[in-house]
Amino acid sequence: MVEFMRAGGFGIWIVLLFGVVLLIGSARFAWKPNDGRVGFLRGMSTTTLFSIGTAVSTNFATVMWSVAGKDEWGKSPDMPLIVMTGIAESITPAILGFAFLTLAWLMIAVGHRRMTPSFA
Repeated sequence: MVEFMRAGGFGIWIVLLFGVVLLIGSARFAWKPNDGRVGFLRGMSTTTLFSIGTAVSTNFATVMWSVAGKDEWGKSPDMPLIVMTGIAESITPAILGFAFLTLAWLMIAVGHRRMTPSFA
């Protein structure tokens, strides 16, 4: 897990922060549903989504600048492997962020189900 977080760079910490806030909010909504919380959860979901995009984009830019900036990497027969490793590290914020979004919206669905009166 430490290596995963390190691979994600600075942006993964922002995704983690917004994801935790979203997860706590969605757990509260699942526990005690309230229409007033839905707007906050949608806003935090959007914020988490945009933080994922920002983190992944900056990671990709860093990889491309790093590979292009080192002559020994540009002339290395292992350059495709170096780039693939960089791309794999670049998408770690997306893996973390989308996991948060999946869990959060599962809890939001539970909260909505609990709010809806049962007719059975």
